[in-house]
Amino acid sequence: MIQVMIVDDEYLVRERLKMVVDWHDLGFEIAGEASDGEDALLQLQHTPIQLAIVDINMPIIDGLTFAKLAQQDYPQLKIIILTGYGSFEYAKSAMRAGVADYLLKPLNVEELTDVLHKIRQRIEGETEQKRQNDRVVMTLRASDDILRQKFIQSLLDGTGAEAAKDEAKLRVFCPRLIPDAPISVVVAGIDKHGADDGSPLPNWKRFAVLNIVQEILAQSAIKHVELSYDDNNRIIAIVNQNPVLQEDPRGIYAKAEQRRLEDACLAAVRAVHAHLRFSITAGIGNTRGHLSETQQSYREAVTALKHRTMLGGGRTIRYNELPKPTTLVQLSAIRQEALILLRLGSMPAIEDYIRNLFGLLRGQDRQIDFLFKALYEFIATLNLFAAEAKIELSPAVEESFSPEALTERLERLELIEQWLLDVYRNAVERTSSQKQSSPAKLVEKAKQYIDGHFADSELDLNEIAGSVFVNPSYLSRIFKNETGYSVVEYITACRMAKAKEMIDSGCRNMLFVAESIGFKDANYFSKCFKKYYRIAPSKFFADS
Repeated sequence: MIQVMIVDDEYLVRERLKMVVDWHDLGFEIAGEASDGEDALLQLQHTPIQLAIVDINMPIIDGLTFAKLAQQDYPQLKIIILTGYGSFEYAKSAMRAGVADYLLKPLNVEELTDVLHKIRQRIEGETEQKRQNDRVVMTLRASDDILRQKFIQSLLDGTGAEAAKDEAKLRVFCPRLIPDAPISVVVAGIDKHGADDGSPLPNWKRFAVLNIVQEILAQSAIKHVELSYDDNNRIIAIVNQNPVLQEDPRGIYAKAEQRRLEDACLAAVRAVHAHLRFSITAGIGNTRGHLSETQQSYREAVTALKHRTMLGGGRTIRYNELPKPTTLVQLSAIRQEALILLRLGSMPAIEDYIRNLFGLLRGQDRQIDFLFKALYEFIATLNLFAAEAKIELSPAVEESFSPEALTERLERLELIEQWLLDVYRNAVERTSSQKQSSPAKLVEKAKQYIDGHFADSELDLNEIAGSVFVNPSYLSRIFKNETGYSVVEYITACRMAKAKEMIDSGCRNMLFVAESIGFKDANYFSKCFKKYYRIAPSKFFADS
């Protein structure tokens, strides 16, 4: 409904106007009335009036004066002037002043209805045109936002090095930046608390943080700055130092500017926590000499931000304060030790090993790069063991596993440590469960029987198969499938290991050693020993 106000110093005229037509049926609603122009102007401040029907002759402020004053502040307001015959020429001058129409007194219902129809069509047409204009403006703004975001992203990923020198584009997309002034990049990320379910962060959080960062930077008199988001929805601040600081050979002013930026970042971190009740971390890249070097400072800021996994969130982290790389543990040793522990199936030993390593990571040299490499070694070892043990792992630890993605998702070191323990525990449990399955269980029992009877020279496949109540050919097949070697090869391995153990303990009687492990002929034992260890027992005696 179009909102109408009737302004006339005569009460009866106002009442007749209300009743002379069906306003609702014509698409109008009486929203107010006034007895003079002054009162009408006051009501316009509080009531969204679209049409005012005003008597031309009123005390205090007359109709024409009201029309001129009202249209200065409310140019969309439509005004119909009521006038007598004697004031007709006066009314025509009002029309030239921008009044929409006029009506002669006494009112003619048909004329009033016709004028209201025209006014309604005009208002509806203007309203629709405004809607269309607003849509066009919104589309253009959205298009500008997309182009601006692409331009800023090109600066961040290094594809816009030449664009950084294009002053025309800079004026359009980043008008507050100066190409030849020193540049720093800040990357702020919202901290996650607890395991992440993978759902995206709500937009209101990002917008709220952006507003606080913008306000703090303004309060800190940091004017040459552009705020945006990167491809990971982190807040980006590209900050210019004052251009005059390029002539600062001792770096005094540059350090002061850098300190001002760092203080502003810390203030923003604290303000977010105080007002929004969640925390953010800001990574600050080194200052670079030119806008074309934005990528380098951005990468440093991202690296600094990643260290919240090691250093904790809710703070600022400067790239130039990160720990220098040192070797905490040889990476090859991780794979070797983890594989041995997995083969043994000792979860307590695995837990001790992982917790000890993470204890080192919590020490003074908190290196995110070493964490990435260590995680990769742990998962590569797990995949190697899974192939060896013929078990399936969850998709989370497949060969395309990304340590960076894991730390981005979990962020906190204790959560990453627990995740690693869980995937290793899952592998150990799967291996144990598989061993309890029918073929694996039979092979395990057969191995146990061989371990206890390999010293019997008469031990053969038939006897072993009988001990587990299966057909010899079936046992031979599943034994090879499960272990990768034959029954005879396993018996030989057990006998040779025992022979070496006896020799290592000081036994020098070759016949005794041979008979103790199931060989009747010492010469045959000697040949088998040499074939297995690539050294004759006699030579082994001499070297022991």
